Amino acid sequence: MKKFYTLLFLITAFVLNAQTTIFYPQRVANYSAFFSDNGGNFDQGTDQFGMWANGGGAKQSVAWRNFTEDGTTSGTPSTMAVGDSFTITVSATQASFGVIGLALLSSPTSTMSWADRRNNYAVQVNLNGNSGANDPWEVVSNGGTINASSIGGSTSFADFKFKFTLNTATTMTVSINDGAEIFNITLNNQDITGYSVYFADDWNGVANENIFWKPTTEYTYAITLDNNEFRNGRMISAYPNPTFTSFQINHSINDLKIFDITGKLVKSFNGNLRKGFLFDISSLKQGLYLIKIKNDSEQSLTSKLVKL
Repeated sequence: MKKFYTLLFLITAFVLNAQTTIFYPQRVANYSAFFSDNGGNFDQGTDQFGMWANGGGAKQSVAWRNFTEDGTTSGTPSTMAVGDSFTITVSATQASFGVIGLALLSSPTSTMSWADRRNNYAVQVNLNGNSGANDPWEVVSNGGTINASSIGGSTSFADFKFKFTLNTATTMTVSINDGAEIFNITLNNQDITGYSVYFADDWNGVANENIFWKPTTEYTYAITLDNNEFRNGRMISAYPNPTFTSFQINHSINDLKIFDITGKLVKSFNGNLRKGFLFDISSLKQGLYLIKIKNDSEQSLTSKLVKL
């Protein structure tokens, strides 16, 4: 009986603090607008958005993307709410004679030029080459305030991970590389609706090098969405839930991962997982788990599962 009440407490606590995490595939098709002047973009591998900027002209490339409730370009538009967070990673070298950057935007009035990369920006993160000086990453916020980090690029590729968490309508925490550097800033604009990624002059001091926006790019809602559905009219649910030994999904999917409450991956399934496929979890301990499901349209959602 004691174990039962402990499990019930965990379930209740999870429901009261439930979140929904949406994954944003990094592909050209997932961006809604582009600008280039002797630059461009491409799909690299299975889930990376590549950018280049060299040749004649200004050597510039920008791509814009709106936040939506399912991470797709056709999904229901979403505006960042207090408690929400957005995480994105770029693989890059230094920007010796250009700039690598990302801006969170508040309903930009135009997405047609290099200047528009920060149209109605709320916050930016930039790696500036500064004519070969190679300044470190900086966070640009209210009124052009610059907070310089100690994290810079190099002539070899490295991953740079940024997490933006909205604390109030006007303040945000920006974390670089899982908390290696943290900045608490005042936003330049409210009501964040999406972001831009941009790149100018890909000469890094040694060679022309592309950059790659990588998985995992994700948006976490502080308040649970209807996380038993992909927002295209198809309800997705696991049943029975709670369960003792196994469960099913009421639609065909192609990937399902199970995580414990610490975030550790404990079981995964992939392939052509037809409706009615039996997901065996008899080997898992009693408790609360998160399941992350992906369908054949590369839409993803997170839901909860209770093992009795």
